[in-house]
Amino acid sequence: MEKLKRQTYNDTSPIIKVYLTDAQFKELKNDFKDELVRAIARDEIERYDLKAPYLKQNKFAEWIGESASTVNELRAKGLPVSYALGTVRYGKQSYIDFMKQHER
Repeated sequence: MEKLKRQTYNDTSPIIKVYLTDAQFKELKNDFKDELVRAIARDEIERYDLKAPYLKQNKFAEWIGESASTVNELRAKGLPVSYALGTVRYGKQSYIDFMKQHER
C-alpha cells in the first residue's frame, strides 16, 4: 500500500472539493451572476452617491464642492439640466459624464 503524502495548506488552498453536475454548476453560476450584478450596482450607487440622482442648485453645488456661480458657469458651458416641477435639477451622473467629456 502506498503511503499518502502529508500536504500543507495555505490560505488559498481548497479545504473541500465539491463536484457538481453541469446542471448544478449552471444553476450556481446564474445565482452568483445575479448576486454579482446586484453587488456592482450597490457599489456604483455608493461610489457616485446616486441615491438622490437629481439635486437643486444649492445641494448640487455642495455635492461637487463648488459655489453656485461655478455651477452656473458649468451650465453655460453645456452641463445638462432637467426641469422637474418647474425648477432646474442637476443630475449627478450627467455631471460625471460632462466632466469626463472635458478631460484633457
